[in-house]
Amino acid sequence: MRVKISMFPREDTGVINISLDFRRHFISFTKTLLQFTPFFSRFDETRPGYSPYVFHVSFGKIHNIDFTSKTMTVRPPVTYIFSTGIPDLLAGVCNAAIAWKGKEAVLGLVIDKVELLPFRQLRKCHVHFRIPGHAVFRAREGYLDGRNMAALEEAVNCHLATRSEFLSRYYGTYPVAKEKVRLACDSVLKKGVCYHYGGTLTTVRGDIYLTGSPVVLQFLYDYGLGVRAGQGFGYVEVVQEW
Repeated sequence: MRVKISMFPREDTGVINISLDFRRHFISFTKTLLQFTPFFSRFDETRPGYSPYVFHVSFGKIHNIDFTSKTMTVRPPVTYIFSTGIPDLLAGVCNAAIAWKGKEAVLGLVIDKVELLPFRQLRKCHVHFRIPGHAVFRAREGYLDGRNMAALEEAVNCHLATRSEFLSRYYGTYPVAKEKVRLACDSVLKKGVCYHYGGTLTTVRGDIYLTGSPVVLQFLYDYGLGVRAGQGFGYVEVVQEW
């Protein structure tokens, strides 16, 4: 279940400059959207655990990236997509965003449109997912860059198991912790690097082909792949299922 929020600067300047470390601002935006819902309590905990959602931020067009100033010049709209498998959580985000329409939300941007996206029910056992942004996978030796498929498959299943168990225990979502997915070797993945909270993260980008039960694949679609989903990483789109 997903909602799409489109934002523009109050003054039409054609393009705007945004920090390459932009996700931290949208983490704060997410907290504000959840402020008057029961799910906000997780932000008061010292160790809140896994987020029951994933979000993704995109831009109308990226014109230029300046690595010296760590900024990029983009053309609006700035689009924020929030995804979750919990209906009450999605409803809370939708209601907050609608109430905020026409007001400045984040980085001087004003909410213009709030659109509930069509519900996507996965019914097949093979899915071609696209990672439109970046996903983060962690292994014993550190963050993965997508070159070692065996390590990546192990990380996908490790994150899936621990996150599924946590969300089932704390939020009552469907438990899928004992099920695994297989990663096809023809997945087209590449290394990415993101600025995040003043540092850099090694990420994975591209297209990933997974095989598993539709319930497990739906979980990954709703809540994202890998770790740091609540920080704007791991959002996926379905290209094809069969």
